[in-house]
Amino acid sequence: MRFKLTVWGALAAAACLESLRRKDLWVSAILAVLMISAAALVGKFGVAGLEMFLKDVTLTVVNLLSLVLAVLFAARQLPEELSRRTVYPLLARPITRFDLIFGKYLGAVVLSTLALLLFALIGWGALSCFGLKVGAIFGQYLWLRFLSLLLICALTMALSVFLTPQATVTMALLLAAGSSTFATAVKLLHGTAGAIGRALLSGAYFVLPQLDLFDLSKKVSYGWNPVMHSTMLFLLGYALVHVAICLALGSLRFRKQAL
Repeated sequence: MRFKLTVWGALAAAACLESLRRKDLWVSAILAVLMISAAALVGKFGVAGLEMFLKDVTLTVVNLLSLVLAVLFAARQLPEELSRRTVYPLLARPITRFDLIFGKYLGAVVLSTLALLLFALIGWGALSCFGLKVGAIFGQYLWLRFLSLLLICALTMALSVFLTPQATVTMALLLAAGSSTFATAVKLLHGTAGAIGRALLSGAYFVLPQLDLFDLSKKVSYGWNPVMHSTMLFLLGYALVHVAICLALGSLRFRKQAL
């Protein structure tokens, strides 16, 4: 097990170093500067009566930017190794294809988490400058966003072994952004559908990951109290189950893929 942890850690570190060499995090820094500039512009007009609106906009921006970067980080891990043919010396070492996928997945998660923390820190700082408090629930918001990144990176890694890089990014963003709309549509259609239709809708609802379950931004904006610990534990289990399924499907496909 120690050898596996060493291999996964080395692959994740290599993915992070490659991203730093490509200056990917500069994108996060530039986007962060744009966020600060936008906050400063709003501040010039005053924030009286706009507290909830400012919190909602700030957290929506954090959610959107961290989602897009997570998809981009995860989508290119395996395709780049294949296109540069660096996958051959990697697999010539005593590691399995699952080790390669899981190590690259960990690298994408680390990079996505760093980007999330950077955006969240800037958002929190901007709101604090206006005297706006986010409350104790903000910590739970960050934890659930981290869980959603675990799920998004796993889903994107799985898609990347089935689809082209461009199609992977498009499909992952559609699934992530359309999750809330899909869940709402299922709830509306469930009452009017027949028995078979309800079964299919229920199956699709539980099979596809519901990323809106990991979004507490509205509750932070409206100053809710922290949610129950049992709910947080349920969401942790929900995320880990979907991560395991996505990585298992991706690993099975990658194992049979001709290189």
